[in-house]
Amino acid sequence: MKLLSLIGTALLFTQVAVAGVIKYEDGTRTINGVSVGRSAELSVDNGVYHMDVIGAGLRTKKVLVANVNVYVAQVYVDNAGAFVRTADGAVKSIDNMKAGAIRLTFLRDVEADKVKVSFRDAFDANDINTDEPGIAAFLNAVSDGGDAEGNKTLNISFARLDDGSVRVIYEDTKGKETTVIGNAALANSIFAIWLGEPADAGLATLKKELLKGITQ
Repeated sequence: MKLLSLIGTALLFTQVAVAGVIKYEDGTRTINGVSVGRSAELSVDNGVYHMDVIGAGLRTKKVLVANVNVYVAQVYVDNAGAFVRTADGAVKSIDNMKAGAIRLTFLRDVEADKVKVSFRDAFDANDINTDEPGIAAFLNAVSDGGDAEGNKTLNISFARLDDGSVRVIYEDTKGKETTVIGNAALANSIFAIWLGEPADAGLATLKKELLKGITQ
Protein backbone atom coordinates (compact mmCIF):
# COMPACT_ATOMS: atom_id res chain seq x y z
CA MET A 1 0.00 0.00 0.00
CA LYS A 2 1.31 3.41 -0.92
CA LEU A 3 1.01 6.27 1.52
CA LEU A 4 0.47 9.76 0.20
CA SER A 5 2.99 12.46 0.99
CA LEU A 6 2.06 14.14 4.23
CA ILE A 7 1.26 17.80 4.64
CA GLY A 8 3.04 19.03 7.75
CA THR A 9 1.55 21.04 10.54
CA ALA A 10 3.48 22.97 13.17
CA LEU A 11 5.75 20.41 14.86
CA LEU A 12 8.02 20.49 17.88
CA PHE A 13 11.27 18.53 18.08
CA THR A 14 12.97 18.27 21.48
CA GLN A 15 15.53 16.11 23.21
CA VAL A 16 14.88 15.20 26.81
CA ALA A 17 16.56 12.99 29.39
CA VAL A 18 13.44 10.95 30.14
CA ALA A 19 10.66 11.27 27.56
CA GLY A 20 8.83 8.05 28.29
CA VAL A 21 9.48 4.70 29.88
CA ILE A 22 8.67 1.41 28.20
CA LYS A 23 8.83 -1.91 30.04
CA TYR A 24 8.45 -5.32 28.44
CA GLU A 25 7.06 -8.54 29.86
CA ASP A 26 8.99 -11.48 28.44
CA GLY A 27 7.13 -14.35 26.83
CA THR A 28 8.20 -17.93 26.18
CA ARG A 29 9.24 -17.61 22.52
CA THR A 30 12.66 -16.72 21.14
CA ILE A 31 13.91 -15.75 17.68
CA ASN A 32 17.62 -16.15 17.04
CA GLY A 33 18.18 -16.20 20.78
CA VAL A 34 16.16 -13.02 21.38
CA SER A 35 13.25 -13.26 23.82
CA VAL A 36 9.93 -12.19 22.30
CA GLY A 37 7.87 -10.16 24.73
CA ARG A 38 4.29 -10.91 25.67
CA SER A 39 3.26 -7.34 26.43
CA ALA A 40 4.65 -3.90 27.18
CA GLU A 41 3.77 -0.84 29.23
CA LEU A 42 4.46 2.66 27.97
CA SER A 43 4.43 5.58 30.43
CA VAL A 44 4.14 9.09 29.00
CA ASP A 45 2.92 12.43 30.31
CA ASN A 46 -0.71 11.80 29.39
CA GLY A 47 -0.98 8.30 30.84
CA VAL A 48 0.14 4.69 30.94
CA TYR A 49 -0.64 2.38 28.03
CA HIS A 50 -0.72 -1.41 28.11
CA MET A 51 0.30 -2.94 24.78
CA ASP A 52 0.29 -6.51 23.47
CA VAL A 53 2.73 -8.01 21.00
CA ILE A 54 1.08 -8.59 17.62
CA GLY A 55 4.05 -9.94 15.68
CA ALA A 56 7.77 -10.59 15.61
CA GLY A 57 10.34 -11.66 13.04
CA LEU A 58 13.90 -11.58 11.78
CA ARG A 59 15.20 -8.75 9.60
CA THR A 60 17.79 -9.85 7.06
CA LYS A 61 19.70 -7.73 4.56
CA LYS A 62 21.51 -8.83 1.43
CA VAL A 63 25.16 -7.81 1.54
CA LEU A 64 27.05 -8.65 -1.65
CA VAL A 65 25.87 -12.21 -2.34
CA ALA A 66 24.83 -13.28 1.16
CA ASN A 67 21.92 -12.49 3.47
CA VAL A 68 22.99 -11.35 6.94
CA ASN A 69 20.88 -11.25 10.08
CA VAL A 70 20.42 -7.64 11.23
CA TYR A 71 17.83 -7.51 14.02
CA VAL A 72 14.78 -9.15 15.54
CA ALA A 73 11.74 -6.87 15.29
CA GLN A 74 8.73 -6.95 17.62
CA VAL A 75 5.56 -4.88 17.20
CA TYR A 76 3.27 -3.87 20.08
CA VAL A 77 -0.07 -2.01 20.04
CA ASP A 78 -2.60 -1.07 22.70
CA ASN A 79 -5.64 -2.29 20.72
CA ALA A 80 -4.51 -5.62 19.27
CA GLY A 81 -8.04 -6.66 18.32
CA ALA A 82 -8.26 -3.75 15.87
CA PHE A 83 -5.00 -4.58 14.10
CA VAL A 84 -5.62 -5.70 10.50
CA ARG A 85 -3.40 -8.59 9.40
CA THR A 86 -3.46 -7.89 5.68
CA ALA A 87 -0.78 -6.43 3.43
CA ASP A 88 -2.92 -3.42 2.55
CA GLY A 89 -4.72 -2.92 5.85
CA ALA A 90 -1.99 -3.14 8.49
CA VAL A 91 -0.67 0.43 8.35
CA LYS A 92 -4.12 1.99 8.09
CA SER A 93 -5.23 0.10 11.20
CA ILE A 94 -2.62 1.98 13.26
CA ASP A 95 -5.21 4.80 13.16
CA ASN A 96 -7.12 2.73 15.73
CA MET A 97 -4.22 2.65 18.18
CA LYS A 98 -3.61 5.16 20.95
CA ALA A 99 -0.12 3.76 21.54
CA GLY A 100 2.33 1.38 19.91
CA ALA A 101 5.97 0.37 19.86
CA ILE A 102 8.61 -1.21 17.66
CA ARG A 103 11.36 -3.12 19.49
CA LEU A 104 14.49 -3.83 17.45
CA THR A 105 17.13 -6.08 19.03
CA PHE A 106 20.25 -5.86 16.88
CA LEU A 107 22.26 -9.00 16.20
CA ARG A 108 25.27 -7.06 14.88
CA ASP A 109 26.68 -3.55 14.97
CA VAL A 110 25.11 -1.25 12.36
CA GLU A 111 26.36 2.27 11.65
CA ALA A 112 23.92 5.11 12.27
CA ASP A 113 24.04 6.18 8.62
CA LYS A 114 23.02 2.70 7.49
CA VAL A 115 20.09 2.61 9.92
CA LYS A 116 19.00 6.03 8.69
CA VAL A 117 19.32 5.04 5.01
CA SER A 118 17.30 1.88 5.63
CA PHE A 119 14.49 3.90 7.23
CA ARG A 120 14.64 6.56 4.49
CA ASP A 121 14.45 3.89 1.78
CA ALA A 122 11.31 2.56 3.44
CA PHE A 123 9.77 6.02 3.55
CA ASP A 124 10.55 6.44 -0.16
CA ALA A 125 8.97 3.06 -0.94
CA ASN A 126 5.78 4.28 0.74
CA ASP A 127 5.72 7.72 -0.93
CA ILE A 128 6.32 9.45 2.41
CA ASN A 129 7.87 12.90 2.15
CA THR A 130 11.12 12.83 4.13
CA ASP A 131 11.18 16.64 4.14
CA GLU A 132 7.96 16.70 6.15
CA PRO A 133 8.97 18.17 9.55
CA GLY A 134 7.99 15.20 11.71
CA ILE A 135 9.73 12.68 9.45
CA ALA A 136 12.83 14.88 9.14
CA ALA A 137 12.99 15.22 12.94
CA PHE A 138 12.65 11.45 13.34
CA LEU A 139 15.52 10.82 10.90
CA ASN A 140 17.63 13.39 12.76
CA ALA A 141 16.98 11.45 15.97
CA VAL A 142 18.23 8.29 14.25
CA SER A 143 21.45 10.08 13.25
CA ASP A 144 21.94 11.61 16.69
CA GLY A 145 21.37 8.22 18.33
CA GLY A 146 24.59 6.92 16.84
CA ASP A 147 25.43 3.39 15.80
CA ALA A 148 23.10 0.54 16.71
CA GLU A 149 25.10 -1.82 18.91
CA GLY A 150 24.87 -5.58 18.60
CA ASN A 151 23.01 -7.46 21.36
CA LYS A 152 21.25 -4.25 22.40
CA THR A 153 17.75 -2.94 21.78
CA LEU A 154 16.45 0.14 19.98
CA ASN A 155 12.89 1.19 20.89
CA ILE A 156 10.51 3.38 18.89
CA SER A 157 7.21 4.09 20.66
CA PHE A 158 4.32 6.48 20.13
CA ALA A 159 1.31 7.82 21.99
CA ARG A 160 -1.52 9.95 20.63
CA LEU A 161 -1.99 13.16 22.60
CA ASP A 162 -5.25 14.85 23.56
CA ASP A 163 -4.79 17.60 20.95
CA GLY A 164 -4.59 15.06 18.11
CA SER A 165 -0.82 15.19 17.72
CA VAL A 166 1.50 12.19 18.14
CA ARG A 167 4.45 11.86 20.47
CA VAL A 168 7.17 9.55 19.16
CA ILE A 169 9.94 8.46 21.51
CA TYR A 170 13.15 7.20 19.90
CA GLU A 171 15.37 5.32 22.36
CA ASP A 172 18.75 4.39 20.89
CA THR A 173 20.74 1.30 21.90
CA LYS A 174 22.61 3.35 24.52
CA GLY A 175 19.34 4.23 26.24
CA LYS A 176 19.15 7.92 25.25
CA GLU A 177 15.61 9.04 24.47
CA THR A 178 14.60 11.68 21.94
CA THR A 179 11.04 12.95 21.57
CA VAL A 180 9.43 14.07 18.34
CA ILE A 181 5.97 15.66 18.37
CA GLY A 182 4.24 15.45 15.00
CA ASN A 183 0.88 15.36 13.28
CA ALA A 184 -1.62 12.50 13.46
CA ALA A 185 -0.05 10.68 10.49
CA LEU A 186 3.43 10.38 12.03
CA ALA A 187 2.78 7.06 13.78
CA ASN A 188 1.42 5.44 10.61
CA SER A 189 4.38 6.71 8.60
CA ILE A 190 6.92 5.19 10.99
CA PHE A 191 5.07 1.88 11.24
CA ALA A 192 5.03 1.78 7.42
CA ILE A 193 8.77 1.04 7.56
CA TRP A 194 7.84 -2.50 8.66
CA LEU A 195 4.15 -2.86 7.78
CA GLY A 196 3.86 -0.83 4.56
CA GLU A 197 5.33 -1.35 1.10
CA PRO A 198 8.60 -3.26 1.67
CA ALA A 199 11.76 -1.44 0.55
CA ASP A 200 13.65 -4.70 -0.06
CA ALA A 201 13.29 -8.47 0.04
CA GLY A 202 14.40 -8.71 3.66
CA LEU A 203 11.66 -6.33 4.80
CA ALA A 204 9.13 -8.18 2.64
CA THR A 205 9.91 -11.42 4.48
CA LEU A 206 9.83 -9.66 7.84
CA LYS A 207 6.45 -8.08 7.07
CA LYS A 208 4.97 -11.52 6.34
CA GLU A 209 6.24 -12.75 9.72
CA LEU A 210 4.83 -9.71 11.54
CA LEU A 211 1.41 -10.09 9.90
CA LYS A 212 1.36 -13.80 10.69
CA GLY A 213 1.42 -13.06 14.42
CA ILE A 214 3.05 -15.05 17.17
CA THR A 215 1.83 -17.49 19.81
CA GLN A 216 3.43 -17.71 23.23
